[in-house]
Amino acid sequence: MKRSIPSARPFAVALASNARDALKLVEKDKFHAILTDIIMPELSGVDFLRELRHHDLDVPVILMTAGPTLDSAIEAIEYGAQQYLLKPVEPAALVQAVGRAAALGELARYKRDAYAKSANDALPYGDRKTLETVLNQAFGTITIVFQPVVSMREQTLIGYEALMRCDEALFSSYATLLSAADRIGWRTALERTIYQRIAAASTELPDGALLFVNVHPNDAQEGLLVGAEAPLEPIARNVVLEVSEHATVEQLDAMAAQIDKLRGAGFRIAVDDVGTGPSGLLAFARLKPDYVKLDRTLLAGLDTDEARLRMVRGMYALTREIGVPMIAEGVESSGERDALLAMGADFAQGNLFGKPAGSFTAPSL
Repeated sequence: MKRSIPSARPFAVALASNARDALKLVEKDKFHAILTDIIMPELSGVDFLRELRHHDLDVPVILMTAGPTLDSAIEAIEYGAQQYLLKPVEPAALVQAVGRAAALGELARYKRDAYAKSANDALPYGDRKTLETVLNQAFGTITIVFQPVVSMREQTLIGYEALMRCDEALFSSYATLLSAADRIGWRTALERTIYQRIAAASTELPDGALLFVNVHPNDAQEGLLVGAEAPLEPIARNVVLEVSEHATVEQLDAMAAQIDKLRGAGFRIAVDDVGTGPSGLLAFARLKPDYVKLDRTLLAGLDTDEARLRMVRGMYALTREIGVPMIAEGVESSGERDALLAMGADFAQGNLFGKPAGSFTAPSL
């Protein structure tokens, strides 16, 4: 049953006498916000919230209670409760809370629609079952390609970066696939799948070549990099783990706590996306990397942009001073290559030397 309640913004309200009935409503319709009590027959408010997330990942939920416990508060936060309201609730406060939650729910829907349009697909991101189905399909299409990393001065191969490819159009980049997997708690499964496929392909890695692998900092704590079931540990002495400079302070700290274990297994460390992330020198201090990788956005047009040239030259001077080799990523033209060589750069990666391929192809030098 739907009825309106008075407010500055009118609401159409669907009523349910218990949690089971409410879940049936959610299966049939989309809501901008949900208001529920903690204590209800059949299912508690937290149990209802847990079941709800199988149907709608985004809808804001307001929980009402006379006295929240720590356990219920932690569970409610885990499953995305937007707010607690303590009884008795003043009508004005109730209307304000529901209005704010409804606005957030509407914003989430707009964002899903905008993403679907930009990706030329109408995937309903708020629907967990559909997302699980599409992600399962995506996992099945994941392949690994390899791009050469070279020494420009010596004209020799240094190694390869392993890059993920996925045939699902919505997940053409690692970032979008990771974001989708994260939403339903599948990040660990995704990372393990990628590492397993990298390890399986590495049997053809040329002798002495390094293998650069992008990793999530939390993987070091979750047994994905070191341990009996860690796919990359058997080839650790060839692997350089790349951690993005966009990682948060907490993520960098999580990996730093495991750095001795990682190095003990044979892994080396690289900081990726240098010059574009907010963590800056913090990543250097926490991880003490063996390599840093200069982001393509700083290299584009290097040979024609004097200001960009001065900035990159300064970054090379600093990395030489602290004794960490820098790899220029995304070198696309001979002009960019020559500008790098002129400032004393050596290691590089980009289509100029070889495009990503399904095998360890020799670089063009």
